[in-house]
Amino acid sequence: MSGLCTFVHPRGFVKKMYPINYTGQILQRYALPSTYSVMKDQRGFNDLVYELAQAFEWPWHFNEKAFMHFPAELITDYIRRTHRLYLFRKLPEIEQSIGLLLQDYTDDHPILSILRDFYTSYKVELSLHICEEEQHLLPYVDFLVETQQKGLDPYRFLLQRKRYSLAEFEQDHHDDHEKSLEEIRETILLHEPPVTNATPYRILLRQLENFERDLTVHGLIEDRVLLPRMKMLEEKLQRDFEQIVKNN
Repeated sequence: MSGLCTFVHPRGFVKKMYPINYTGQILQRYALPSTYSVMKDQRGFNDLVYELAQAFEWPWHFNEKAFMHFPAELITDYIRRTHRLYLFRKLPEIEQSIGLLLQDYTDDHPILSILRDFYTSYKVELSLHICEEEQHLLPYVDFLVETQQKGLDPYRFLLQRKRYSLAEFEQDHHDDHEKSLEEIRETILLHEPPVTNATPYRILLRQLENFERDLTVHGLIEDRVLLPRMKMLEEKLQRDFEQIVKNN
C-alpha cells in the first residue's frame, strides 16, 4: 500500500488522508499556464486533487460519481493542462531517455529501430489525438457549458450542432495509447542493457510506466466523467431548442 498524506485546506482545517505516490505527478500540470484559474474555487481544486490521487492509485476502482459535482470548467482545465504536460514535458523527457539509452547499444542492435520507430509513430499519433480534442471537442464542451450558463441562442446552437457533436467525436475516438506503452515496455524488458546503461534503462521504464498510468486516468476522466455529463447537457439543450422551434 502506498504512503498517505494529510491534506490541509487553506482555511486551516485538516482534509482527508490520501495517497501521495502520484500527487506530484498530478500537480505537475498545474505549474503550466491555463485560461481557467483554479484559484477561483480553491476548495474544489483541493477536492479534485484528492479524487485524482485516488484514481491514479486505484484506476481499476475508478469512481466516476466522485467527479460529477465538480464544475465542468475544472474538469476541462485538468484535461487541457494534461495535454500540455504530455506535449511539452512527458514526450520530450521520454525522447531524451531513449537517446541516452541508445548511446551504448551497437548500431545493429534490434532495440534501436524498435525504440526509434515507436517514439516517432507514437508522438505523431498522440499529438494528433490531442489536436483533435483541443480544436474540436473541448471548444464544443465550452460552448455547451456557456449556453447552459447564459441561455440558449437557437440560431447559434443550430449552427454549432451542424458543425460538430459528441456523437461525431465518439465515432472517431480511438484511445489505446496506454496499451501501446505497455507493449513497448514489454519489448524493452526483453533486451537487457549494457552495464553502463542500466540507469537510463530503469529511468525510461519508469517514465513509460508513469505515463501509462497518467493516460489511463486521463481516458477515464474523459470517457466516464466529461463525455457522459456533456451528452446529458447536449440532449437537454437539444430538447430546449426543439421546444423553442415548436413554439415559434
